[in-house]
Amino acid sequence: MTRLIDPRIDNPSGGQQVYRLQAAFKCDECASLSIGTLLTRQSVTASAFENSDLDWQPNLIAGKQYADVPSEIADAASEAHKTFSIDAFRATAALARAVVEATAKAKGITAGQLYDKIEALHAADHIRPHIKDAAHEIRHLGNEVAHGDFVEPVTREEAEEILVLMGEVLDEVFQSPARVARRQAARKAKADPAEPAAGMGDSIP
Repeated sequence: MTRLIDPRIDNPSGGQQVYRLQAAFKCDECASLSIGTLLTRQSVTASAFENSDLDWQPNLIAGKQYADVPSEIADAASEAHKTFSIDAFRATAALARAVVEATAKAKGITAGQLYDKIEALHAADHIRPHIKDAAHEIRHLGNEVAHGDFVEPVTREEAEEILVLMGEVLDEVFQSPARVARRQAARKAKADPAEPAAGMGDSIP
């Protein structure tokens, strides 16, 4: 990020000695503009401000693409990544849980609680034992949020790990089978090429 102007300094808390420094920056990669903000109790120079750990506005809201996942499930999974990017970690956990349940329903498993659906995914050979365990970990954290158990916060580390596990479930159920199917189709097409067009095999006189 390249700073475009000197930081503006004000005192948002009134009488307390808390200084807010803000300046406009331009991203060296995409040329987008952002505002960097620093709250401090000490007077700092412009160069010290630039090298500080700044808060950025607007936040980068980043989703993730899941090409081989049904669109309605892929959209929810991408939204889980977006909530993570703005530090909405409870929402991340709740969406990841919903993605697991939607995955089971996409495979025709609709009976019972989410626990039962995950077990049924495994029984039907859609997921291996360790992926079943991953899905249950998503269920555990998602249940805490869904049931209003807000005593303990969802940490960044927990939410990030849940996203990884969610990705493994989606890979197991949708993406890995799709990759295998594409490779099989390519191999069969190579082994059994189409008949040459009429006249293409004739020798040149």
